[in-house]
Amino acid sequence: MIITIINQKGGVGKTTTSVNLAYYLSKVKKTALLDLDPEGGATVSYGMKREMKELDLGSKSVNIFNVEVFPANIGLLKMELSGDVDEISNKIKKIGDQFDYLVIDTPPNLGTLAISAMITANKIVSPVTPQPLSLEAMINLDSRLKNLEKTAYSITNFSKKPIKVDNLISIKCTDIAVPPSRLFIEASRLGVPALRYEEVRVKRPKLVTYFQQLSKVLEE
Repeated sequence: MIITIINQKGGVGKTTTSVNLAYYLSKVKKTALLDLDPEGGATVSYGMKREMKELDLGSKSVNIFNVEVFPANIGLLKMELSGDVDEISNKIKKIGDQFDYLVIDTPPNLGTLAISAMITANKIVSPVTPQPLSLEAMINLDSRLKNLEKTAYSITNFSKKPIKVDNLISIKCTDIAVPPSRLFIEASRLGVPALRYEEVRVKRPKLVTYFQQLSKVLEE
């Protein structure tokens, strides 16, 4: 299953969702994380550095915490500007065929890389936050998904209450709301997924329940 995490608005917890969903899924199935964001947020979140040379998509990976991480590299910028959507989509599919789950972190836009990841995806997740620009981006994504004949699930990050948006055609608003937590910040500084950090630091983990809920939604 290829799971694409997307929102054209930055700062909505897209990378946080990608990193921790991959970590959660790796507990039960063979899982990979593909960082398609040239900024390399998901790469850094697993304690790695973005590759400072062009690499063919899927040519390098490192297994960390039982997640096969395909790090970002500077070649993604070239793909974003002049890459072929069909070619990129085919490469993503070849990576996905090697795993039970492939989670993809995308750039905060609806460019070549993001479109390729959406086309290839079996499931799409759109994280949102309770800010006007985030909601506007969600509406724009809904329109693009309709054109691609794709559907997505939304989850609400950094909020105790889920966001519901009326009149969406291609996005289903779930009841999943991930509240703010210092664990996300602390884990990010250490270069580990928050769920991994929580396992070590907290006696009664809570964050894991939200990703358990999300995984159940994706299996429906």
